[in-house]
Amino acid sequence: MDRLLLAIQVTLGLLGVVGVAAAAPDVALEHGARFAFTLLLTFAVARLREKQVLKLSPYAFVALLLLLVLVLFIGVSPAGSESKRWILVGGVSLQPSELMKVAVIAYLAAFFHNHLGNWEIWRPMLVIGLTAGLIVIEPDVSTAAFVFLLAVAIMIAAGATLTRVLAILFTAAVTAALLAGTVLSQFTYIGERMVGYFDRWGQQSQAADLSYQALRALDAIGRGGVLGVGTGRRVPVPEADTDFIGVAIAHSLGFLGSVTLVAMYALLAWHGYRIARRVTGPSALLAAGATAYVCGQAGLNLLVVTGMFPVTGLPLPGVSYGLNSQVSVAIAFGFLHLASRLAEPAPVPVSEAPEPGRFAQTSAARQRA
Repeated sequence: MDRLLLAIQVTLGLLGVVGVAAAAPDVALEHGARFAFTLLLTFAVARLREKQVLKLSPYAFVALLLLLVLVLFIGVSPAGSESKRWILVGGVSLQPSELMKVAVIAYLAAFFHNHLGNWEIWRPMLVIGLTAGLIVIEPDVSTAAFVFLLAVAIMIAAGATLTRVLAILFTAAVTAALLAGTVLSQFTYIGERMVGYFDRWGQQSQAADLSYQALRALDAIGRGGVLGVGTGRRVPVPEADTDFIGVAIAHSLGFLGSVTLVAMYALLAWHGYRIARRVTGPSALLAAGATAYVCGQAGLNLLVVTGMFPVTGLPLPGVSYGLNSQVSVAIAFGFLHLASRLAEPAPVPVSEAPEPGRFAQTSAARQRA
């Protein structure tokens, strides 16, 4: 196991326990137990061989794609929500769109590895378009857009040309729009979030109604100060245990807690990039995709928390309460550990520019692994 990756994951998990304890004390113990379980899951994924991940990835993707279809018919939603994003399977509430993030990483890594130099372009078009379109219909525009961007990151890492990337994205966007375009008009909260965001920076005529959560978040962050108010005081912000858990951490641990949180993601971005550069073949794509997923989503979440971006509904990876998000992030960390295990002993000098398509190359040594 990569000790630095493990330290980052544990630190994020402990910060999550502190945040959940401040926002929803009644589920703090449950959150801690789930985090312990996801650590075991990371260990299990990290022990997989590269070939096993490639073999399992299409089955996982197809299974989740079917669940995304089922969600539209038998999906459930929490009280007061217009979205149907969850499905009950054996008494367990699954959110296929959250798990699909790591499935897309693994599927595209396998695809670009198996079709190097002879890509059947319609397949990634169909994968991205269908996935994004089904997620938008739930509706979950932010997750659909993020999966879209995540696919772009993997394609760039695989060495795809700009023309090919644009062609894939254009066709995928059209596919998603055809699937979901007529459905979004039924849901008013999407437009209200945008109106609330711009109103907050304008006249604030609707701030009390449309920007209540964002304004309360900024007030709670300010009250935290440098050292925070302590872990025993509840933070008065809606969804502070999930999407706005960064507020709970800033409120409880202050500026120092927030700096620690940001530093963990910055360190993960740096280390994940180093791992991706030190391996070849699909492991490099798994590492690059996992890093882009965790750090990219963390960046968007923290922009929302600080009021610099409209509310998206994306959880803070490895920190927020929610089993599906925790499982997805644990698998992503497992991909990073797997790649780190296969990494070359000597790191590639940072000054060297990566060769085109280097992440998609395949070495005989890696195949034997």
